[in-house]
Amino acid sequence: MTAAREYPMRKKTINIFKEGKKTWGSYDDFPLAAVGVDPAPHLSRNSVAQPFHLVTAMDELLVTMAGTGTVEFRTPSGVTTLEFEPGTVTYLPARTPSRVLPATEALQVRLKAPTPNQEAAAFFCTSCDALVHSIEFVADVPQQKYWDAVVAFNGSVEQRTCTRCGTVADPVDLSGVAWNDVADVLKA
Repeated sequence: MTAAREYPMRKKTINIFKEGKKTWGSYDDFPLAAVGVDPAPHLSRNSVAQPFHLVTAMDELLVTMAGTGTVEFRTPSGVTTLEFEPGTVTYLPARTPSRVLPATEALQVRLKAPTPNQEAAAFFCTSCDALVHSIEFVADVPQQKYWDAVVAFNGSVEQRTCTRCGTVADPVDLSGVAWNDVADVLKA
């Protein structure tokens, strides 16, 4: 990362499209508003499938400003998908695993609690849909925890093996994701 690299900044007024050009990778979740604003808007420009299903302790909203795709939800009754396009507001219920699957590059704002809450990165079997592994955390900078969760999952055949059917998941591709760089900036 170079020192001259721009990134979205916390401001009182926000031009989402201008700030969106500054994002570094998919699912950056750069905080946009002043500390304490509730709900807190977080900006991402997503072009690859979300590496895992995100589970949060609080309800969230996902506002799509540009792009198309689907949001996949894992519920006790199975998998449900909802399509998104510009102007779509998707309700992400607490404790429900959800994953963004963009068909085209999507500029999205996630509205979430202003203070850190319980989150989990959940990985599901591609053969039988069983939960293969999850990592729970609470963090001021969740981007670092997201990165660490995927690196740990990728590095462990045991974590990638489904206990129900025995399928071993392929390592998750992190190209197009800049969580480590984002975390470094947010920690500074």
